[in-house]
Amino acid sequence: MRFSEFRQYRASRPTDNVYVFVCEDDFLVEESRAVWTGLFEGNWLAEKLHVKEFEDIEFARLMDDALTPSLFSQCRLLMVTNAEKLTKDRIEDLSKLQGVASSSLKVILVFGILRPSDTWTRAFPIIGIDPMKSADAIRWVIDRYGMTPEVARYIVENVGSDLYPLHNEIEKLRSYVGAGRPITNRDVDELVLRSEQFGPYELGDAILARNYRKSVQVAGAMLADGAEPLLLLSQIVRVWRQLFIGKGLSSQRSAKEVAAAAGIPPFKAGEFVAGCKRYEWRQLVLGFREILNLDRTLKSSSPDVEACFDVVLWKMTN
Repeated sequence: MRFSEFRQYRASRPTDNVYVFVCEDDFLVEESRAVWTGLFEGNWLAEKLHVKEFEDIEFARLMDDALTPSLFSQCRLLMVTNAEKLTKDRIEDLSKLQGVASSSLKVILVFGILRPSDTWTRAFPIIGIDPMKSADAIRWVIDRYGMTPEVARYIVENVGSDLYPLHNEIEKLRSYVGAGRPITNRDVDELVLRSEQFGPYELGDAILARNYRKSVQVAGAMLADGAEPLLLLSQIVRVWRQLFIGKGLSSQRSAKEVAAAAGIPPFKAGEFVAGCKRYEWRQLVLGFREILNLDRTLKSSSPDVEACFDVVLWKMTN
């Protein structure tokens, strides 16, 4: 089914306690939390766990949560990612949990795709979300951000139909144009396409790698190609914020979950977490100070822009 149809979904058997949720798009998995918590009677709190964390919870504790009525607090809804790695013992535990009446615990097993070997999932209700096509992504951009069909189509054509990259690029565009002005195709050209000489991720990759020489090379090329200095700074800010988020989560979550929380495409998850480990907290804090100083300089004077970025990137990556 489409995700829009899932929003209208109603459980055929409210007594079911374990569900299989098949969705390739990590952004939609995050969006599904609100749908799941509204699916069942009562007050439910969704928690996202990696399969390893879920496996570490003793079954007696899970069963106790299921059997204990939540009269004064929220019931628990566990969204278990990488569910294809569940052990045989835990699958058997889930079969026992499925039979608990009036359970205060629900478990959502999240899969990117079901394999032929995942036949055990047929014991539970399966909800599959159709992969996003270009037309679906265009409609999503129009509905979510109020863009014209022409601009929405242009963004999807240049960014792709994966929702996390789309969301991130549109947030950058909104920051770039400011409040009160609609996004145009020209804005997309300026923000998304100007740096194609190096590819969409190379500035961020260079910063993640603490590669001063490459980061200055990419930034200089973007400026030479006509990129607005404040736009370039916003891209650096975005990478630095992602590093800050990733640094705080990298020791607690899987690489894929860390990447999802920071708005990084799943295929770059491992590289991103490795980049987070290259920076110390003190360096990240000092980096924000340098960014703030450069923002003030660009807005209040007429400096040598390329030299300013050169100095800031040197301080941030060394």
